[in-house]
Amino acid sequence: MENPPAGRAGKTGKPAWPAGRYLKYAIGEIILVVIGILIALYINNLNTEKQDSITLNGYLNNISQNIKVDEVNLDRIAVYRDSSIIGSKYFMNIIEQENTLKEQYSIYFTEYFKYNPWLDKYFQSNKSGFEALKNSGYLSKIQQTTLESELYKYYRLVEQIENEEKYLNNFMEEMKYDIYKNNIVQPIKSIVNKGVGNIETDEDFDKLQSFFNYPSVVGSHSRNAGTSYLNELYNELLISAVNLQKEIENMTKG
Repeated sequence: MENPPAGRAGKTGKPAWPAGRYLKYAIGEIILVVIGILIALYINNLNTEKQDSITLNGYLNNISQNIKVDEVNLDRIAVYRDSSIIGSKYFMNIIEQENTLKEQYSIYFTEYFKYNPWLDKYFQSNKSGFEALKNSGYLSKIQQTTLESELYKYYRLVEQIENEEKYLNNFMEEMKYDIYKNNIVQPIKSIVNKGVGNIETDEDFDKLQSFFNYPSVVGSHSRNAGTSYLNELYNELLISAVNLQKEIENMTKG
């Protein structure tokens, strides 16, 4: 800014500024101050946006890591569920026959009993990253985006799976309680331990038939044989996981 303009000397002996020149000078000073403030705000906003982006990416990367663990757990529970369903269908096939061979009992216990429906198996998702994002307030920064849509789709499916498995496991707990309360398993333990294929007495054979025809045992396998819908949900969640991972990658790679 130029020095104040020289003018006629006043009573003090100092040059007097013309009013118009003084006003222009004052306005110029104000403009410089405003420009400085705007530049400072712009730089501050850039820094804030950069830091917000870093923080948001941190939450999203945590969610991405959670999903990778979920995918591993989904594969495991899907494999178990497939085997368990096959075992229950094999069980139902045995009891529907008029004459069951001891070899069929043997196959059930050696191949499928380890996947019996009374095992408390379920998919457990790690939702810590998503919960942290919701509590942080940063979820608002991805509103009305495909990423937000995929996030909610994924965790709605997680909740649906959890509810379905809860209903199934609660039912199986009731069946298991009845089975053990009435001592249905104990009589066949020795038979199973020595090998069902080796049984020779009619008494042992009758014990096996009593176990296979007990209402709670039949009810458990009948219910479990129809749980392929869970595998469909697992597969749907796996597809959603892939889509969500892509959206997170697109958001964080910039």
